[in-house]
Amino acid sequence: MSVPSDAYVHVIESGESLYTIARRYNVTAQGIIQANGFSSPDKIFVGQKIVIPGKASQLAAMGPKSGGASQPGALVAPAAEPVAKPAQVASLGQTATTPAATVKPLAPASDAPAQAAVAKPLEQPTTEPVLSGCDKFRWPVSGRVITDFANSKGTGINIEAPEGTAVRAAENGQVIYAGSGVEGYGNLILIRHPNGYVSAYAHLKDMNVAKGTVVNRGDNVGTAGKTGGVAKSQLHFELRKGATPVDPIPLLAS
Repeated sequence: MSVPSDAYVHVIESGESLYTIARRYNVTAQGIIQANGFSSPDKIFVGQKIVIPGKASQLAAMGPKSGGASQPGALVAPAAEPVAKPAQVASLGQTATTPAATVKPLAPASDAPAQAAVAKPLEQPTTEPVLSGCDKFRWPVSGRVITDFANSKGTGINIEAPEGTAVRAAENGQVIYAGSGVEGYGNLILIRHPNGYVSAYAHLKDMNVAKGTVVNRGDNVGTAGKTGGVAKSQLHFELRKGATPVDPIPLLAS
C-alpha cells in the first residue's frame, strides 16, 4: 500500500486495538479501516504500520501517546505514556507493581496521653500545715502535773489522766511518728509543727493517727494510758525545739 504524502503512520504496540488507536487520535475505527484497506480488521499485529487518516500537520500537533508512531520525512517526539495506577494496570491484565518506596509506620504516640499505657493515679497534693495563730500551745490533756520538767531529767512533763481520756494535738502540724518502738515510752506520737517545734505524746492507750497525718490544734490524736511500764494512767508530754527538749510549761496556754 502506498502511503500518501500527508499520511501519519502509527506502529501498533502490544495490547492495542483499532478502537483504542482510533480514540487516541480522535478518529473513527472505520476511517482507519478505510484508510488502510483492511479486509480483516481483526488480524492486525504488533509492529504493523497503519495509516491514520487526516492531515499530518494536525496529527503531529496532537502527538501520539506512545512511541510507536512515525511520519515520513518528519520526527515527532513521542509523548510520555501516563503511568497507570495499580488498579488500572491490573484491569489491563498486566502485573501491577508499586514503587520501591519504604513507608515507615506511624510512630506510636508518646508514652503520655495518647499511647495505650496505664496512667499513674494522681498524687494528692501535700498541704503544709500552718500555725493556728495562737501565741502558745494548748494543753494536750487536762490534769495534774505529777512530774515536772526538772524531775523528768529534762525530757518533759507527766500529766495525770484517767485511762481513755482524749489526748489533743497541742498545735497544727503533721505526724512524723506513731508507734511503740522507743523504749520506755509505750505508744508514742510525734507531731512536727510549722514553728520548728516537735510535740511528743507517750504512754498512750490508743493512737488515732498515723505517720503523715496532718492535724489541727485540738484534734484527738489518741487516748491516755499506761503503756511503756508506768504504774498508772498518764500522759508524758514533751516539746522539743528541733531535737532539744525544752520545759513545756512556759509555752502552754494558761
